[in-house]
Amino acid sequence: MSFQRCAAGLSFTVLALIVFSQVCAGRAVQPEDLYKLAFVAGAQISHDGKHIAFLVTKIHGPKNEYRSNVWLADVASGAITQLTRGDSDENPTWSPDDRWLAFASGRSEKSQIYRISLSGGEAERLTNLPNGANSPVWSHDGQRIAFQSATKNSKRKTKIDWHATGFTPEDAQKTSDVRILDVLHFRENGAGETWTRHSHIWVMHADGSHQQQLTSGTQWSENAAAWSPDDRTLYFTSYRSVDPTLFRDDIYTVPSGGGAMRKLPLTHKSNEQPTFAKDGKRLWFFGASEPDPAGYAALVNADVGGHDERIVVPENTVAFGDAVLTDVKEGGDGCGPLFAPAEKWFIADVSVPGGTSIEKFDAQSGKSQTLVSQGDEILDCSLSDDGSRIAYVASDGTHPAEVFLYDAKSGASRQLSDVNKRYLESVDLSKLEHFTVTDRAGFPVHAWFMRPPQAVAGRRYPTLLEIHGGPATEFGNSFFHEMQYFASLGYNVVFSDPRGSVGFGYPFEAALSRNWGDPMFEDVTAVIDAACKRPEVDAARLGVLGGSYGGYATLWVIGHTQRFRAAVAERVVSNMTTGQLDVDFAGENSTTRSYGNAWDHAALFWYLSPLKYVKNVTTPVMMIHSDEDIRTPIGETLQEYSALKILGRTAELVQFPRDNHDLTRNGEPLHRVERLHLIADWFKKYLKP
Repeated sequence: MSFQRCAAGLSFTVLALIVFSQVCAGRAVQPEDLYKLAFVAGAQISHDGKHIAFLVTKIHGPKNEYRSNVWLADVASGAITQLTRGDSDENPTWSPDDRWLAFASGRSEKSQIYRISLSGGEAERLTNLPNGANSPVWSHDGQRIAFQSATKNSKRKTKIDWHATGFTPEDAQKTSDVRILDVLHFRENGAGETWTRHSHIWVMHADGSHQQQLTSGTQWSENAAAWSPDDRTLYFTSYRSVDPTLFRDDIYTVPSGGGAMRKLPLTHKSNEQPTFAKDGKRLWFFGASEPDPAGYAALVNADVGGHDERIVVPENTVAFGDAVLTDVKEGGDGCGPLFAPAEKWFIADVSVPGGTSIEKFDAQSGKSQTLVSQGDEILDCSLSDDGSRIAYVASDGTHPAEVFLYDAKSGASRQLSDVNKRYLESVDLSKLEHFTVTDRAGFPVHAWFMRPPQAVAGRRYPTLLEIHGGPATEFGNSFFHEMQYFASLGYNVVFSDPRGSVGFGYPFEAALSRNWGDPMFEDVTAVIDAACKRPEVDAARLGVLGGSYGGYATLWVIGHTQRFRAAVAERVVSNMTTGQLDVDFAGENSTTRSYGNAWDHAALFWYLSPLKYVKNVTTPVMMIHSDEDIRTPIGETLQEYSALKILGRTAELVQFPRDNHDLTRNGEPLHRVERLHLIADWFKKYLKP
């Protein structure tokens, strides 16, 4: 695989990081470059392997919004064209004859299902449901499309005697806006209040006619619909009971022409993502036996009735999916299992150290071999019907994501899209240098070093340590605009994957499950110690920053050492008790795989809380939080910030209105840019690059 940039040749280090033998001279990276970047995702190859549909998202500055459209790549010629212009298009999926693309679009008031012909013409709207529609899935014969649409519970009448008030109410006053809850999980970051909205499965003819709702109800939702091989049945996931762990899922069926739902008698406690191989003889799905924050699901198959289960890939052996975290997205969609003809093998996207790879698995033994891996991130992929071609989206440290094609016959990949070419030719980027340290537990900890692009030999530079969120994610060899910006300002940037990160095996990830603080601190300390031995690092000018779990980690670090001269902690958890209960995913914690519940383990929860160590903090810290963040509510930041101010420490609070936990990845564009300037000003004040 080779990203196109200037006329540079490629050479590969033993660590498989892409190194360019020629560097294009350009300007420094700026926060405002977000307006110049295009974000590519969702490569969907046609059944015949001749075309690839994918999404390109760009920021529209005047409207302060993101605009996404479907683009098309011709595999033979390499030609790239924009197919849709709805500016809010997503989920493109091919009809079985490859003549149509169905997709969801918010070009009307609500997201609806559209289709567009490859022979030309405008997109046709197929649905016009009051609560919108999304996630189209074609039947195998191409005659119908399954999709999802939400229903909303009716609002109750205001509890008041209007006659006694002496006035006639307005219509709006007759409906109560008071919320009465009796469920544990009633909201979700980015979606807001969810307990009154429930997603259901619908079907319609391919032209949009004969729309029929197959599932219903005012309490539960249904998701991830998949057609049976004969198109008579739809399989989907749902859990129709109370689950305080947010772990369980079941697989159900419903006749595609309407009828009663049926739960499959599967043995795992969590079963999800139903799919079929091309021969249609076996149902495939992911299954897990117990709540485990570090757990990897097993890949299982069963007969179409849910019996005769066979585990093909056991639990805790393969980390399926893309867990690489950057500031342009939160992990990719991943892919797989995607099957070749006759169910002999399948492919899947797998998290590996510092990146992702596409693996080919034997469908009987579960043994795998690597098809595509260059030490970078592969966000998603799709497979042609004959198994000869794979379309995928990939990114490395100096290249935003683009579309690639892997050819099984040649065993080689080639880049098809190049929507960021002009931007890359204009800027000077820092290349990633990989290194490892061995921690006290004997694990190799992977890390990366970025120096200022125009670094002068013999000069020492201030250095920023970035700590990733999650913690069940990973940093890796992928484009990270924020880090490139900091490097352009004259900082070395160091980032790593301490214990708890995905991609390094189950024992490495599980090492953090019952202690969020100490193992991470040991590992990042070893990483920054190694970095400080480099001649270009000024060990007296160190900064540390991170968001979400990375914000927790930043507070933990400055509560346990004074070596950092400045810190930025974003969307933090500071108090583990409130950080587990006042959140959208509040639930029961395993006592065997995690640290249990706060009321049973109060001393442990306090020990793991950065707030316990607030008196030790002398590092000036900027704390950033978004007002609508319910993943780690702003009270977590306010507890630490208030304590620091009471103690007379140097702390600054920055609040962003209207944004949520994902400010850094998909928040309001103006806010994302201003955030980078504010952080840069803070570090400049104390580290003086």
